[in-house]
Amino acid sequence: MPTASKRAKRAAVAAVKEEEGEADIAYDKENETNRGGRGKRSNRREKRKPQSSSSDEDESNDANNEEEVDDDGDHEEEEEEEEVPRSPSSPKRSKKKRKSADATPLKGRHTNPTGKPAEAGIIQEVYVENFMCHRKLSVKLCRNVNFIHGQNGSGKSAILAAIQVCLGAGARRTHRARNLKDLVRKEAGADCSGAKLRVTLLNKGADGYKHDIYGDTITVERAISLRSGGFNGYKLLDCSGKEQSRAKKDLDAMLDQLNIQVENPVAVLDQEEAKKFLTGKPEDKYEFFTKATELERLDRCYASIADNILEQQNTQQRARDNIGGAIETTKKLKNEWEQFQELDKLEVEVQELRANYGWSLHSEFAGQLNEEMKKAQKYSRKLEKTRTELTTAEQSVNVTDDEEVALRKKVEELTEEANQAAKTKTEIENQVKESLAPIKQKERDREVLNRELAQAKKSHKGALRRLKQARDQILESQGNAKEEERARTRKIAQTETDLASAKEQVDPLKDEITKHLRDFQDVEPSVSQTKETREGTEKQLHAVQQKIRAMQAESGEGKQALAVFGGKCKALYESVQKAMKAKKFKGPVVGPVGMHVRVTTGKEKWAQIAETSMGLGALDRFVVTNQSDLQLMNKLRKQVGCGPRDCALFRIHPRSTKEKYNVPAPPEGVETVTSVLNVENAMAFNFLVDHCNIDTIALSESKESSEQALLLTDGSGKQSIRGGKVRKVYFLPNADHWETDKAGNRVMIANDRGMKQKTIGVDRSKAIESTKHEVKALQQELARNKSEEKAVGAAAFKSKKAWNQAQRNHQKLLSNMKKMEAMLDELKAEAETSEEAPTIDTSEYEADIAEAESSVEDLKKQEVEINDQIQSLQPAHKELKKQLVEITARNKKILDDMDKVDAKLEDIVKGQKRREEEVDKVKAKVKQIEGVLEQQEDTVKEIKGKVSDALAGARKMNFYYNRDLEIFKLKKDHGGEIPEGKEVELEPTAEDLEKIEIFEPSRDPKHFKTKLQNKMRKIEQEKERRNISESDPAVARDKYFRAKRDLDSKMEQINAIERNCTSLRKDLRGRKERWRAFRSHIAEMTNIGFDEFLNKKGSAGEVDFNHETHELNLIVQKDNMDGKSQTKDVKALSGGERSFVTISLLLAIGESLETPFRVMDEFDVFLDPVARKIALQTLVKTAKAMEHRQFIFITPQDVSSLPTGSKLRIFKMKAPARSSNVGGAQQQTLDFEN
Repeated sequence: MPTASKRAKRAAVAAVKEEEGEADIAYDKENETNRGGRGKRSNRREKRKPQSSSSDEDESNDANNEEEVDDDGDHEEEEEEEEVPRSPSSPKRSKKKRKSADATPLKGRHTNPTGKPAEAGIIQEVYVENFMCHRKLSVKLCRNVNFIHGQNGSGKSAILAAIQVCLGAGARRTHRARNLKDLVRKEAGADCSGAKLRVTLLNKGADGYKHDIYGDTITVERAISLRSGGFNGYKLLDCSGKEQSRAKKDLDAMLDQLNIQVENPVAVLDQEEAKKFLTGKPEDKYEFFTKATELERLDRCYASIADNILEQQNTQQRARDNIGGAIETTKKLKNEWEQFQELDKLEVEVQELRANYGWSLHSEFAGQLNEEMKKAQKYSRKLEKTRTELTTAEQSVNVTDDEEVALRKKVEELTEEANQAAKTKTEIENQVKESLAPIKQKERDREVLNRELAQAKKSHKGALRRLKQARDQILESQGNAKEEERARTRKIAQTETDLASAKEQVDPLKDEITKHLRDFQDVEPSVSQTKETREGTEKQLHAVQQKIRAMQAESGEGKQALAVFGGKCKALYESVQKAMKAKKFKGPVVGPVGMHVRVTTGKEKWAQIAETSMGLGALDRFVVTNQSDLQLMNKLRKQVGCGPRDCALFRIHPRSTKEKYNVPAPPEGVETVTSVLNVENAMAFNFLVDHCNIDTIALSESKESSEQALLLTDGSGKQSIRGGKVRKVYFLPNADHWETDKAGNRVMIANDRGMKQKTIGVDRSKAIESTKHEVKALQQELARNKSEEKAVGAAAFKSKKAWNQAQRNHQKLLSNMKKMEAMLDELKAEAETSEEAPTIDTSEYEADIAEAESSVEDLKKQEVEINDQIQSLQPAHKELKKQLVEITARNKKILDDMDKVDAKLEDIVKGQKRREEEVDKVKAKVKQIEGVLEQQEDTVKEIKGKVSDALAGARKMNFYYNRDLEIFKLKKDHGGEIPEGKEVELEPTAEDLEKIEIFEPSRDPKHFKTKLQNKMRKIEQEKERRNISESDPAVARDKYFRAKRDLDSKMEQINAIERNCTSLRKDLRGRKERWRAFRSHIAEMTNIGFDEFLNKKGSAGEVDFNHETHELNLIVQKDNMDGKSQTKDVKALSGGERSFVTISLLLAIGESLETPFRVMDEFDVFLDPVARKIALQTLVKTAKAMEHRQFIFITPQDVSSLPTGSKLRIFKMKAPARSSNVGGAQQQTLDFEN
């Protein structure tokens, strides 16, 4: 067949799309192409350009006809098809281009790449000992092409058998024996223990097997023992000959890794397999093909998967049929468990009642203890008093004569002092009487005057009454007088009555005006105060709101906001920065100080108390070093609108700008503000030391711990602070502090304002959030201030309104009185000028009224004068009375002292015996009281024990109640089980009990005991009513959840089986589709390769696959230009032709294999010299083109005509020595010819 046709035919395979995951499609996790044409190692190979061998002329010619492939493998140079006439009867095959591997199922796997020497899996050496016909034999093979030839019986096939047996094949696979013992050399005699085989494999490159363990070579040693107890198995040896494993699984893993397939008839073809291949039926040939390409094994695997799916479906159906009873049982157990859950709630209530009963017992015993302790304290005070009496009595016993003399002298002195005091008292008493006399006289005069005033008022009322009667009489006597005169008279009488009534109202109105004025004056200061408070709160709220707005306007996340130090801080800081850029400052300027203050890592809890201890207005300060900068800073403060308290300034000495002060370390175990805060800037740090004294302020957890760590007391009782420079000690939680004064006394100062809001070390978002809380608090305070201001203002307004009203009423009354007096004068004048004068003259009565009014006014004036005189005499009288009280008290003290001294003196005079009797009496009393107190203390101790036991029992019951309640809630929320990670302590520790706070119940123990008994009876009744079969709730719960878990497990198994079956069916469909694609691809590649190899001999051929009937037929055309030479019966071919056809087909199938080495035994049997030469050239060329593979050809024919080299080596077996002895040929040594 022409070359162009051959090229077209080689490109005739249609592309089969590659699916994802085709590298892992075997169900048992084996790569389905490990031995079938696409091994693991091919994924890691690189494409190389074919390298042509220049060993001989034929190889050079063949190399010139090979296709060239790009190194990177991305595209392939296309060849134009040539139309060449062919015989009508030649095998039909469409003209297609062989596409690159990128369009085939072998995409990315670099099938049969050339140009790279073999690195792993090829045979380096074969060594046999007492095996078949060899006593000892060692064959070191070349990496590429190896020919072994020799006469029959020389032991050629023994090398093949050794390779098969050593690499895992059984004895039958060699077709030389039924068991391994039959392969042991018979000539070794009875002393032979067995045979030993070794095959050394190359183990380099990325495809090597555990190179870190075995190194560059792996030697597989197989021992065949003829004796019982001898080792019969495999050994894996590393490159140094050291044994690493004897496990068959390690051998299998190594063979799998290196893709060695000794049982594959294409990889290792012995004589028997070659004979069966061509002489067999089409079904046998197809079976040979599928077995050689691993397609048969994959098909069996897929059939096993299908059987597994069917078995799982049957298992699932049986499980569904048997699960009904489990469902009913679970429902019944669930019902019982739910009833127990309701009982659990009652049990929790019982436990609560037990806890309350325990607390009520503790409360009752505590009450008893309190009463008994009061009694003990009473006896203790009485004992102390009696002991004092005893001490006094004992001291009186020891009085000496000198004391008696001293007492008598003391009596004389006190007597003299008492006489002098009595004389002084008498004088002062006389002065008091003399000063009291005029006051008494004035008071008597005032009493007389008051009687006269009452009589005058009575006379005034009588005159008014008589005038009214006279006028009424006038009106009656006139009869039909003129109506005008009667009206005038009535009006005069009414006006006079009204005027008198108005005069009586004048004094009460004056008193009322004075009262309302005093009320207004009392409340008026509160009005101003509440107003100032409210305005201050408003200003503070406004400042904080400005602070929030300033912080919100600041940019930069994670940075400390300047606005936390004040609303104007940011604006002033920016102005300072501009001025510094303009070089307006003469010295350094730092501020705000808080910007340079950070909290030391791990000491964040001290930040707030440290800030509070520094006081207000420290962190927003700006620090300068000279007067010029101070004046410039004041201008900048005015420009940004700073108030008096905003961003204050501090001037520091220029020397304080360079280095921080050397502050001594705090005492061990004590924190100070300097140890809590980290201030890198020297000016800021020195300012805080100078202004806030941060180096003298210690910080502590509590008052007690601070006193224990820092308070010192010397022998004289004076107190001081440990640590040298520490002056103040602040402690949590409220930042109260204490210090010591110069007299050595400790002074405690409470912090009523509470701790400051933390601003040190806070970021902008946290500062805004914290300031919002401050705004909310200020808004609430402002609402309270407004409410107070409103209430005080309302009270002031009410008082002022009442005062003004009283004044208006007084003015109105005076005005009315003037009007009534004017009206009265006018009416009287009219009455005098009237033409008809009244018949009765009332002027006498009117004169009496005027005289009475005048008398009343005079008496009132006299009363005022007398009161003034009495008030002027009172101070002198009071002073004398005060002196009299003092001298009386002094005199009484002197007399008391005299009585005491007299008593002592009397005791001394009465004698020592009486005093001793008194001492004995007091001692007996002390002893009696001590006995009673001891009994009382025993009683207190006993009750304390009861209280302690009751407290322990109550806490324990309280713990059990909390435990049962928590368990009940957890079970309720989690389906009756306590979830993992939520374990509940069943028994309390001492620490747990100590944490439980004491509870004071409102009822006595009897009440809780009764309720507890009732609740327990109720539980028993509920159990009987519910007719629960299981008495233990834990058992019922376990039964229910065990049944539920079993049911859930069965359902999960059923669902898992369903998911597994679905997944397996889907996966199996995909695998079969890919398997069919691979089968078609390999068949087509085999067909093309078969034709190509036959073309080398001038023949043509086709492999006809029938995948439906599993048949393989060979169509051979002896002359590729003569269609009549075509035959379908291989048996019709001559022996040489069949051998060449066999070689061509094996090479074609072999192109789909990636085994590291291939062995062919007696491949050239029956070939004529021409065909044999062509076959040898084809084999050599093909093998050399695949230099990453190793080929071992075994033949009885001479191959010395082949040129040897680095890629080709020839081994000639020594002819066997024939002997007439039983046992046949003997072969002791072997020489090789290259």
